[in-house]
Amino acid sequence: MNFASYEFWQTLLFCFLGSRLLILGAGKFSPAVGSDLAKLCLLATGLILLATESWLTVGAFVWVVLLGWISLLLQDRPWQPRLKTALWILLLVAQLTPLLYFKYWDFLFNQILGLDLRVPSVLIPMGLSFYTFQTIGFWIDNLRQPAPRPRFIDFLNFAAFFPQIVAGPIEKREALLPQIRETSFRLHRENLDAALPWIVLGLAYKLIVADNIAVESDKFTIDPSNPIHVWFECLAFGIRIYFDFAGYSFIAVGLGLLFGIRLTLNFRSPYFAADFREFWRNWHVTLGAWLRDYIYLPLGGRRVRWWAVNALIVFLVSGIWHGAGWGFLVWGVLHGLGVVVSALVPKPGRLRPLYQILTFTLCTAAWLFFFERDATLLAEKSFAMIQPTAYSVAAFSQAPNLFGGPGNLVTTGFILALAAVAMLLEGLGLRKSPEPYVFLRHPVASVILVFLTVLLAPKVESSFIYFNF
Repeated sequence: MNFASYEFWQTLLFCFLGSRLLILGAGKFSPAVGSDLAKLCLLATGLILLATESWLTVGAFVWVVLLGWISLLLQDRPWQPRLKTALWILLLVAQLTPLLYFKYWDFLFNQILGLDLRVPSVLIPMGLSFYTFQTIGFWIDNLRQPAPRPRFIDFLNFAAFFPQIVAGPIEKREALLPQIRETSFRLHRENLDAALPWIVLGLAYKLIVADNIAVESDKFTIDPSNPIHVWFECLAFGIRIYFDFAGYSFIAVGLGLLFGIRLTLNFRSPYFAADFREFWRNWHVTLGAWLRDYIYLPLGGRRVRWWAVNALIVFLVSGIWHGAGWGFLVWGVLHGLGVVVSALVPKPGRLRPLYQILTFTLCTAAWLFFFERDATLLAEKSFAMIQPTAYSVAAFSQAPNLFGGPGNLVTTGFILALAAVAMLLEGLGLRKSPEPYVFLRHPVASVILVFLTVLLAPKVESSFIYFNF
């Protein structure tokens, strides 16, 4: 279910046209039947798009969501509190079991416990972490603030709404469910002017910048002892994941608007943040909110003396959520320490530009622990970055050796220049209004982006990075 693939748009078009024919036909006999059929068609479209990845993906989704529904049914039963609590814990563990099996089996049982068990020979089902968190959040919210149980079809569509099922946003009950209840699975013409620029911008970010920098990065010849090489590798990955995740988030918002659903903008120019707290308020907005609401605040939040420990626990969870490995844990701890320090230092004020540069630099360095999976290389690269004597004249003179040739150097420079222009326009948008993408969604900008996307999109199809989470 790759938004940047022809197959996705073709499948979506066929599903939508077929659904509209069924809905219009049924609506002539009974408006009520037409409304329910629209919801069934929306659900079927989400499941079909998941099935284009694998039936395993559909199976994992059905398991997690049905257990979430059983948790909601349990709330209405007049059972003893202890029994009900035990059942909820059992259901929660069962919901998390697919994550444990597909994502954390090797890390938990082999790398941590040293049991040397056979690793599952299957890929992680797409979107598993996202819809697991979303359904768990739903029934926790229902425990905290009881509300009438939704219709089964509405709950399924809440979890399976295709623009956001595989990489967010992780929507809350009160934000998405009322919209799902009213959906008719039709194109909202009044939203076209708002929706299409988001989709164009998302595809441009993904295909022009993220995918091209990925292609060029594969040609790099990295000397792990040269800190200049390592810094540039981190920068290239930082630009790639920034435009990759932003691209997905924009397309999700645009697709939601097309069908009359307003999704949370999950990405708000985080590289302009002046500290790590601000970074996480703008990078994966809904994941940060989920971790705050369901882990940080229940632990006591800032109200307790050990609030810094609470923050580190949250970012340990964030790190391991992003991937099963020691590097992800270190990445989470580094960001957790950054958040703690940010809470203790004075606000930037006039020094905000310097704070922004420092935050961007530290975030860029931390990406090394995110993408480097080889423990030996990770140790060598990180040591090179922090060793002052490694920044020698020889290291700088050998910097051009990073590139496979002049062509790779020119192409990489050109893509980075386009990324810089896009981020400059984001910054100008932030100065004008709270909306950072106001200039990039201008009609003239959309026309230019369509032209550049057709001209520069690589021939090799690449999935979104966050699909792996």
